[in-house]
Amino acid sequence: MGGERSVGIPVMAPVDDSTARAESAAPAVTFGDGRRPESRTQVQMAEFDGPLALLLALIEARQLDVLTVPLGALADAYLDALGRLTADRLGNVSSFVAIASQLILIKSRAMLPRRTDPTDPTALIDEGADPEAELRARLILYRIHRDAGLRLADEALRRIGLFRREPATAHAAGLAGARPIDAPALDPRRLVRALDRLAAIAPPPEPPPEAMARMITITERAAIIRAALREAPTCVLQDLLAGVRDRVVIAVTFLAMLELMKRSEIVVEQAVPWGPIVARVTTADERAAAGVDEVAETPLDESLASFA
Repeated sequence: MGGERSVGIPVMAPVDDSTARAESAAPAVTFGDGRRPESRTQVQMAEFDGPLALLLALIEARQLDVLTVPLGALADAYLDALGRLTADRLGNVSSFVAIASQLILIKSRAMLPRRTDPTDPTALIDEGADPEAELRARLILYRIHRDAGLRLADEALRRIGLFRREPATAHAAGLAGARPIDAPALDPRRLVRALDRLAAIAPPPEPPPEAMARMITITERAAIIRAALREAPTCVLQDLLAGVRDRVVIAVTFLAMLELMKRSEIVVEQAVPWGPIVARVTTADERAAAGVDEVAETPLDESLASFA
């Protein structure tokens, strides 16, 4: 009818089944076993069931839409699970905060319109680096290090019991009589006997022969000087000590010559400094002048009290 006005009835848009399931199913968080917090944190949602690290990997690979992740409900479930945790809260909290902050930033930017046309004044300004790209780069780097660690662990397990020797070490072992690798196994009884020989208590070494102290007396050295003067009118001290290397013998011989001088038995002369020391027997007049009537070859004073 031309006079009637048509009234529009609003029609509700159909709700996406995946979104309804994501909103109806509350996320659940549990902590399992693992070395890293993001690996041992298990997340259960309508669209995902697995570790938190895998959730990031799927978002990074664009296999899971970040808009389907209920971050609020996920945070509540995480706090509930954290409240039941009795140990190692710090590592789990720091890991979740770092990951959740990235997810929130990615989701907020995904929900807001991007400025595709710089000339469009109605579009929002898109400033700063893309956090999704930054997270993707971090995850790629993390995967590289993780895969390298797994390969190194497999290689270490494969080489258990194997030891590599450098060529110089192997050559030295060959010179020392080491057995080659392909040699037949030794009898364990030989090893037991070798260990028994090593563990046997060795007898104590024999004591060294007793060293007898060498006695050099002034009387003995004076007798040598007297004997030399009986054979010749004079004797030189340097000639008496020719070939002698013992300093004690040299010192005692010199003391014996001084003692004979004090007893007026001999006269000692040295023409020049550091020159020959010449000794001769005293004459009768020299002994009379010294108040000595007769020279008796009596033992000398070994205490050197006369030199005090």
